[in-house]
Amino acid sequence: MPQALVDPAAPADPGGAQRDVLGQHLARLPRRTLAIALSLLPIVALVNAGVLVWSLGGIDLSRKLVAPHLLALVLPLVFVPMLANSLRLAIWGRFLGLDLGFAGALRVITGTMIANSVTPTAAGGTPIKVLLLLGEGIAVRRGVSLISLQAAEDALVMFGLMMLCIGVSGFAMADYLGSDPAFYARLDQTLRSAALIVVGALLAVTVVGALIAAGLFGRRVAEWSARGVQKLRSWTATIIGDWIAVLRSGKAVAMVTLALALLQWGVRFSIAGLVLAAFGTEWQPALFWLLQYLVQSISSTVPTPGGVGGAEAAFLLLFAPFVERAVLFPAMSTWRLLFFYLPLVGAAVTFFALRRSLLRRAKGNAEALLPDAAPVPAE
Repeated sequence: MPQALVDPAAPADPGGAQRDVLGQHLARLPRRTLAIALSLLPIVALVNAGVLVWSLGGIDLSRKLVAPHLLALVLPLVFVPMLANSLRLAIWGRFLGLDLGFAGALRVITGTMIANSVTPTAAGGTPIKVLLLLGEGIAVRRGVSLISLQAAEDALVMFGLMMLCIGVSGFAMADYLGSDPAFYARLDQTLRSAALIVVGALLAVTVVGALIAAGLFGRRVAEWSARGVQKLRSWTATIIGDWIAVLRSGKAVAMVTLALALLQWGVRFSIAGLVLAAFGTEWQPALFWLLQYLVQSISSTVPTPGGVGGAEAAFLLLFAPFVERAVLFPAMSTWRLLFFYLPLVGAAVTFFALRRSLLRRAKGNAEALLPDAAPVPAE
């Protein structure tokens, strides 16, 4: 069952103070990384803008743009996914009885965005998000449970949107990929290799587990493994309990968060289509949504911070058959600037503003808990 919600009007208690101290302690390592990211963001954004100007060959941007008002529409839209994702996290946190709130959820989401920009995208944002949730005073197992709810929603929404876009686009993507005779051969080889890796990993874990159980690695390793298995069981029980609570009394909440997830991913992968339409390319919403999804999937496997280099190359490769060569490069540069760097700068500013507010509030609470100074006796 969900835990009781914390009354925001309740007086400060040691638990709240402990949360603030824990948040400050755990924020030290991420803040060093985030400080580096914040210093690099303006430089990277300027380089990207320079590439855009160079790609235009000295021609005024207004001569390339056919519908500049669409870029004006994109400017606020790039922040919609960040806000929708934060609202989803806050709603699920409230349902589970976690003391998170929208401000805390926004700190977690923006912090994850910034940390992912300076680490390889393939590393994934889940460990970073768990760390930031821990900094908000949420236990690891509850944080994993919270993230699992969002991950399930994301998978469901993304699969539904992909199927819808594939059908609406008239299977143009399948026809394009099928035009390459070697594509399906490479796909089959990739799937076979992935299956072998998964099977090999499972076998390795099984063998190591059997050797540990037999005591071949010593008593200390066996005890450490037993504690790890016990902790994993506890986490699993917590996650299952939260999911049961959702199935019993969280259906309405799930519908609201699913709608927000649909808004988040629908808007996020529509940015490329709007940018191309601003440069005069005929907008094919379903096809361009699929192409941008593939661009993000490819860039997420590139071992560079934020997928730098991989995203640009994937955009040029996948959009080339559907976009005129004269506008492909400037459209790519504009898309990257608006899709990645603009919301990243917004996330950095938001994260540090919220973090500073939290530390200021924690300092005020700590001062309020100090005993009053002893009165001076009158003469």
